[in-house]
Amino acid sequence: MFDRGLTGTDLAIGLAAFLLMWYVAGIQVNRRRAVTLVRQVRDSIQPFGGTATIRWIGRSAFRIEAEQLTPPFVRLGISVLLEPRETFFLWAFGRLGGRRDWLVIGVTLNGRVGASFEVYHPRRRGATQVAHDIREKGWREEPLAGRPPLLCAGPDADGRALARAVMSAIGGMDVWRVGLQLEAPHLILSLPVPATETRTPLPIFATLSQLAQTVLPRGPGR
Repeated sequence: MFDRGLTGTDLAIGLAAFLLMWYVAGIQVNRRRAVTLVRQVRDSIQPFGGTATIRWIGRSAFRIEAEQLTPPFVRLGISVLLEPRETFFLWAFGRLGGRRDWLVIGVTLNGRVGASFEVYHPRRRGATQVAHDIREKGWREEPLAGRPPLLCAGPDADGRALARAVMSAIGGMDVWRVGLQLEAPHLILSLPVPATETRTPLPIFATLSQLAQTVLPRGPGR
């Protein structure tokens, strides 16, 4: 009665059942993950003062805008995009490419930054646009000493030197992009948030004051 082998139909039914169970479980995991990250980000920005609003973008992304902050900060724009855990093949493909829950912070300061630069990982999310912008600006690009495979680019030696100083302040934290530009948001930080990261504030927010001091060496407004 049970001696026949598996047929294509059996395999298709089994795969469909697996994908359905994965989908249901993935939605639940992402829902809990989103709640955790909202709490971590909210608690991380409380020391900056001001008011914050949150906007959900579907089930797997949200954005927080914080304004009227303690100087030298004017505004923080924070975006979080979760891994597509509900879709097995997208999740597996993304994992092979290094995809993780993605945090992007745009920092607007109340002073003029001293230089511009880009530091980025060429094989992580957002790298294609950064590389295109660097080519458009005609900036020189070089490996970042001591932090392979990160690349560093800037309009001149001052920009690249400031990039190294900022990365020194960040320390060994895993980042995908650190950019500094003359227009707001002045400082842009892109990085993964591992599921094992439970600290509050999140380490990147704990470094923001030091980063602001580094890119505004003469103090705000000068």
